[in-house]
Amino acid sequence: MSLLSILAVAVQKHQPSRSMLFVRQYGGMALLPLAILDSTIIPTFGSLDLLTGWLAARTPDLWFYYAAMSTAGSCLGALLSYRMGKRLGTEWIEKKIGAKRLARVGNTIQRWRFGSILISTLAPPPFPTAWFFLVAGAFSFPKKQFSSAVLLGRSLRYSMLTLVTAHYGRHILRYFRHPLHYALVSIIVTASLAAALWLFARRRNENQLNAELQRS
Repeated sequence: MSLLSILAVAVQKHQPSRSMLFVRQYGGMALLPLAILDSTIIPTFGSLDLLTGWLAARTPDLWFYYAAMSTAGSCLGALLSYRMGKRLGTEWIEKKIGAKRLARVGNTIQRWRFGSILISTLAPPPFPTAWFFLVAGAFSFPKKQFSSAVLLGRSLRYSMLTLVTAHYGRHILRYFRHPLHYALVSIIVTASLAAALWLFARRRNENQLNAELQRS
């Protein structure tokens, strides 16, 4: 049985299995390797969000600790994917996701820069975040900007997740047990984030243009 299935059954029945007892004892440390995998192309099926939220719901006082562990692991995994993309290059990525998808992701990163990486870290599953990390490396996106965007996005993501689950309990975990059932919600949230970024970038460009016109 997968980790996701074990957690789902345990949450539904409220009866601790041996696996759940292990998670309770080493929960914070268990988040670190899972978070690393979650930021790579190895599928985790939303289990990191589920486990992080479940631990915060069970022990609300430690919400910041769980958020920090998930953030740290995610940043490490993102850097691994970035280096992997830089080493393997666009040809390898194209074989995996196709030329059209590679071009789409690459154009998004080149156009929105910092914002594209930030949104990819905030977008809920099943958004293909790891491919943004790989393409960023393959396109030689500045490492400092990449690291800053991932750190900011993952910090916001897991801080909000643990705060919400710490206050509202296990009801919020229904989404993370069945992320594919909420694909439409995921698309709406991601589109909203992209729209907000577009408006912000447009306003910023307008302000810069006005400033240049005033100088001239």
